[in-house]
Amino acid sequence: MGAPASLSKPVHQLLRRDLHFKGVIITDDLATDAIKEYAKQTNQNVAVLAVEAGNDMLLTNDYRTDIPAIKQAVANGTISVHQLNQSVTRILRLKAKLGLIT
Repeated sequence: MGAPASLSKPVHQLLRRDLHFKGVIITDDLATDAIKEYAKQTNQNVAVLAVEAGNDMLLTNDYRTDIPAIKQAVANGTISVHQLNQSVTRILRLKAKLGLIT
């Protein structure tokens, strides 16, 4: 079983555009074999693919590689600062709603 095209970008578009979902979208474990194989076949970083697809939070065990890859993707324009700002806003709203920040 392979990973969904673009790590579920069509699902994220459905959630945001069609269903007007405003909440946080969190990945499943990015270390699963199917996801790693998809990233390997496309020669891309799995975390970058996940952010590009529209995920706000990532479940990864390779943050030492993934954080620099995401920073590089922002620097080269693959991921927009606007998209990251939207994700951060959704995460902070959730944390505030849960009483984790005031």
